[in-house]
Amino acid sequence: MASTHAATPRIVTWPGPEGEPSSEQYEVRVSGKPLFVYRAKVRQAIAKPPDSIWTHEMGAEAETVSFAYFDFEGRVEVAVTPRRPFKAATVHPLSAGIRPQVEGATIRFELDRPRKLTILLDGSDREVLHLFAGAPETHRPKPGDPNVLYFGPGIHKTGTIRIKSGQRVYIAGGAVVRGHILPDEKPALSKRSGLKYYSRGILDVRGVSDVRISGRGILDGGLIPHAAKILIMVADASDVRIEGILLRDSPNWAVCLFGSRDVHVSDVRQISGRLNSDGIIPVGCRHIRIRDCFIRNHDDSIAVKTVQPGVKSSDIRVEDCILWNDWGYALGITYETRAPIHDVTFRNCDVLTARLSALGVYLVDSGTVSNITFEDIRVEATCDKLLRVVIGSDMWGTDPERGHIRGVRFKDVCVAGPRVPPSEIAGFDADHRVEYVVFENLRIHGKTIRSAAEGKITINAHTKSILFGWPRPPRRR
Repeated sequence: MASTHAATPRIVTWPGPEGEPSSEQYEVRVSGKPLFVYRAKVRQAIAKPPDSIWTHEMGAEAETVSFAYFDFEGRVEVAVTPRRPFKAATVHPLSAGIRPQVEGATIRFELDRPRKLTILLDGSDREVLHLFAGAPETHRPKPGDPNVLYFGPGIHKTGTIRIKSGQRVYIAGGAVVRGHILPDEKPALSKRSGLKYYSRGILDVRGVSDVRISGRGILDGGLIPHAAKILIMVADASDVRIEGILLRDSPNWAVCLFGSRDVHVSDVRQISGRLNSDGIIPVGCRHIRIRDCFIRNHDDSIAVKTVQPGVKSSDIRVEDCILWNDWGYALGITYETRAPIHDVTFRNCDVLTARLSALGVYLVDSGTVSNITFEDIRVEATCDKLLRVVIGSDMWGTDPERGHIRGVRFKDVCVAGPRVPPSEIAGFDADHRVEYVVFENLRIHGKTIRSAAEGKITINAHTKSILFGWPRPPRRR
């Protein structure tokens, strides 16, 4: 006899905390259970600081999106009811293969495993719903454990939390932790931007080891001025795990990994609309794993950097992530590149949209970037370029000398969307070239690209060995 237990799904939901406004755009139910639907700002414009470097457009008008989260086991039906008229709906990433049914004013589809999904109405990227369906937590800590900083359901307000070795920070489902700046904190003034910066993050993991940050709740930066603080700073630390929480309205980088090793970031969900709200940024790090994250932000989403000369970044793996990039690069190596960066892999990721470039290796300092792989990447839409492999010069560079790019592999990259986005490969000069860029099974609208012309890829004279369909070149340092 078949078991009836397996047919009954297990669903975990949390009520919204008192004082947290709910979305007016959507109603969501999971197998009949209502979800609290939150709101978040995206594409948020900020004022131009006087006499600053900001001369470009600071962003589009502020927009509100909706999001909800729950955990489950088994098979569930999701019912989404928008509160505005619509004709059709799509569920993204398209690689999930979910084709919803529209019944009257309700969108319905089934889930049999955890997913991070985005629902678009009539093909529009405005007023979307981000839906995070996770697996039930295991090994949840208990309130009162002396080694746990426990935030239960409700709204909490906190300044910087300095986390010690062996500690765990837990943000429960239904909790919103709002960071703010304490009266006695002293900022530094940036000579470049004219903005005030505070050196410590809201969750500050510095010079320690054996730390875990987890839960299902929200870490929120909406009370902090633009660029003033990073939400989670991991600096000179090791053996750190960040998983499951949601990051909202980050005023600066959401997760900065600086000079650290053996850090795992998994199942993190970020929605931030302010400029500089980079997603997960390893800087001068080794042995980093970033997996199964959803990043929607208004700057680079997941980018590897090096700031200090002699402190390299290496052995970094980004897998199974979903990116929605409102301004910047979705995946790659970007800007601050003062030391070597090598052995970095981006694998099995979906780029829902990217403003500047979906995939990039952009070097502006003296470091050498080598052995970089983009594999099994699906790009649904990009506004400017599909990919850039460029040695350039701009306001973020600090070194007088340019570096080198040697060995970049694009394997099984698939592009959908309504247009063929252009790409760019360019060295700086004859002594600072881009060498050995290999394309294996680059497909645009189902067509395998066998030449630069077919792929709308411009290549300048300061390059060597741009190959289509050839084996991977030997590794060089």
